[in-house]
Amino acid sequence: MSRAAPQSPRILAATADNCTLIVVSGAATFKLAPAFKQALQAAKLAGSPLVVVDMADCVSMDSTFMGALATAGLAQRTSDCRLALLNPTPHARSLLRGLGVDRLLKSYSAAELPAGLADLSGLKQNLRPVEAAPVSQHDMAALMYDAHETLTRVDPENLQRFKDVLAFLREDLQRF
Repeated sequence: MSRAAPQSPRILAATADNCTLIVVSGAATFKLAPAFKQALQAAKLAGSPLVVVDMADCVSMDSTFMGALATAGLAQRTSDCRLALLNPTPHARSLLRGLGVDRLLKSYSAAELPAGLADLSGLKQNLRPVEAAPVSQHDMAALMYDAHETLTRVDPENLQRFKDVLAFLREDLQRF
């Protein structure tokens, strides 16, 4: 029995009809966080009042990527844009719940979509890869630090989890 090759990690995005669809494929790690942030920025510039993040093909997430999701979740509280997760796997839901990120973002399966989200087919046909601009070591360290610092604001227990990571990244940032 042959198995499908693992999905190459990538971010795809499309915007139409006041909605932006962002698809997360493969392992969502710190390497994808810049492209994810770029897709969110493009949605904001396009004036999308709704951003749907399809996680059906996301096989795993690291804490930096979850911190990027948390940052977006906190940002929606003070903006006109709403963010929704679509089709997160049970593993992804568990990871998000473990860090408290699930409290910031509405999550839906394809079977329970709210009104207005029923037909994303037009967006899916227009998905394009998001290629983030090259990120310097300093900018990547800053992104990682910000992501983990955000996670500590989401759930105070995360401070204990990530205190060593934050200390390391703080030292890293001082070297640049």
